Amino acid sequence: MIFFLKSNGGNVYKLTNNTWPITPPYYQGRFTNGPNWFDRLNASSKSNYAYGGATTDNNFVKGYTKLNLVLVPGIRQQIASYFNDTLNTTINFNRTVYILWAGGNDFIANSSITVSSLTNSFMNSVRDLLKFGAKNILIFNQAPIQVYPYFSRQNLSATYTALTLQINNALQASLNSTRNNYTNVSIQTFDLNALVTKVVANQSYPFANNVSKCWDNVNLTTVALLCSDPTTYVFIDSIHMTTPVHQLIADAVTPLLTYTYTYTYNGCSKMNLSLNMLVSFILIHIFFKFF
Repeated sequence: MIFFLKSNGGNVYKLTNNTWPITPPYYQGRFTNGPNWFDRLNASSKSNYAYGGATTDNNFVKGYTKLNLVLVPGIRQQIASYFNDTLNTTINFNRTVYILWAGGNDFIANSSITVSSLTNSFMNSVRDLLKFGAKNILIFNQAPIQVYPYFSRQNLSATYTALTLQINNALQASLNSTRNNYTNVSIQTFDLNALVTKVVANQSYPFANNVSKCWDNVNLTTVALLCSDPTTYVFIDSIHMTTPVHQLIADAVTPLLTYTYTYTYNGCSKMNLSLNMLVSFILIHIFFKFF
């Protein structure tokens, strides 16, 4: 699995010489209080290019971390790094899954960008992967940013709700068009928006607090602990979720990574094998932004 994302499993922590996020209370350089959903995915081979604060593309909107002091690679830059790292590597594209998640940080960094420009910036990364030869791509849609403490405190719920809907509609339209042009490629969408919406609405999820943040990054050296039990909260801070929510994401993503392998034995036989049974053969790369 190859991950190109916005939050990460420790890359920002390494980039900042183990100073951000502040650990503890953050867990081993992750932007949460325990393992994140990337950690929870059951695969023997995972490559994580994700950086906290990443935007879709630094040439579109620059992304920063550590309270906007440290520039981080955008999704497109993460993919370029991956291309460079694999120049002399033979890749089995049929058994490699690329996972992308980005967009929210672009609006945090520049609220004046348009939906169409953001969508095009994101799709540039998808097109880069397709030109590279990717056969399996999983894309997270935009979470309901209006429910995150960072956005909800601005009392613009209706505006952000409409914005998120526009982003996801534009993204889906672009992906549908791309699928039509690449019929031999699996391009799936994970509905993160629906999952987070259900979690925040407390639909079968036992979180005591689905509105407030549990921790507050006061400055570069101080995290204020505003709650005693993060596991009862949806949000660990203004823009990140707690590890129980990450577990829910991992549980929801895993079925989308099911790999179907068909073979013939004595004339006829068909077998469907899950990702967990093929972990030694499937490589998943994730390119994230993680707020």
